[in-house]
Amino acid sequence: MSAPDSRLDSAVAALQRLLTDPQASALPPEELQGHAGFAALYRELAAIRGHLIRICRGDLSQTIRERGVLSGHLKSLQAKLRHLTWQTQRIAAGDFTQRVEFLGEFSAAFNAMAEALARTTAKLERSEAQYRLLAEHVADVIVTLDRAGRFVYVSPSVCRLTGHTPDQLVGRPLAEVTDVGAAPRPDTVIELVIRCRDGSARWAEMSTAALPADSGDGAVRICVLRDITERKRLEANLQQMATTDELTGAFNRRFFVQLCQRELVEAARRSSPTSLLLMDIDHFKRINDRFGHAAGDEVLRQVAVTGRQILRAEDSFARLGGDEFAVLLPGTTAAQAVRVGEELAVQLTASFGVAQWRPEHTSVEGLLHRADCALYAAKRAGRNRVESDASCEEKEE
Repeated sequence: MSAPDSRLDSAVAALQRLLTDPQASALPPEELQGHAGFAALYRELAAIRGHLIRICRGDLSQTIRERGVLSGHLKSLQAKLRHLTWQTQRIAAGDFTQRVEFLGEFSAAFNAMAEALARTTAKLERSEAQYRLLAEHVADVIVTLDRAGRFVYVSPSVCRLTGHTPDQLVGRPLAEVTDVGAAPRPDTVIELVIRCRDGSARWAEMSTAALPADSGDGAVRICVLRDITERKRLEANLQQMATTDELTGAFNRRFFVQLCQRELVEAARRSSPTSLLLMDIDHFKRINDRFGHAAGDEVLRQVAVTGRQILRAEDSFARLGGDEFAVLLPGTTAAQAVRVGEELAVQLTASFGVAQWRPEHTSVEGLLHRADCALYAAKRAGRNRVESDASCEEKEE
């Protein structure tokens, strides 16, 4: 092989290493450095190779100073990639108007992505606006809670319910303003008491659902609170109407009988005494005839007031009808019930009948009948006195 051929083969091998070997030197082989044209070509190709490697790794900061067709294309590619990077940053900032026209198929994919993001963002913005409009104007209060039960978001309607503004509640625990100690479980509906800013209390019904764990603001529960204070008041009024006498506030006959039935079961279970005291106001008709029904009603109300003042908390006081009242005395013997009647008689001009429950008597009506029998015995004996069913000859069948 001649010397020129040998140098040519060496040059070809050097160029192959430059194009294929990552560890190839950026300098031409020593034996070829004396060939000015080859050495310049080698260095230019080495520089282009270095620029390509950096661009492929995403480093667009290197200045390309080489001239020529390849270097020119590299400069153009680097500039386009820099512009594409800027456009991507703009999209990340929310500018979905960016379009790419210089990268062929990639341009079409990039533009389709930008358009899809624009449509999705517009849809999300409309949904967010609708949600915000709903949250800000709905009467119900919408809140979100974190894992510790602290408010993350509170809708403006909370001011109408509690007197607090949303800013005053965000970050505070639910337990500070309600009787609930922790975030409620998802898919539950509970009733709770809300402590308002002015010191008053209101009832609310709270429905709870889970939020995705990656909601972004730390919220894990969304709750809707509805003011049910008026409903609770109506329920209480209905309960009072169903259980109490409208004129005196004492229990009515129907509810009193239910209380007696429950107490007799408990008395049998505990084997403890229970007595019933019946009371009629003496000559009540004369009061109505002489002073009018308004005066008679006032007398009935004062009887109820006196009863509540004298009786124990566990005793049940009822108006059975007209001027007839009854007292259920748990844990009380007939003798003790007689003394209760005598204490009431000091305050009232009335006749009293006492009957003590015994295990063989299972009927509330039977117990009422025995007390009624004793009451009439007191009337026959001159009124304004207390008699027990022991003084009554009539026996319960």
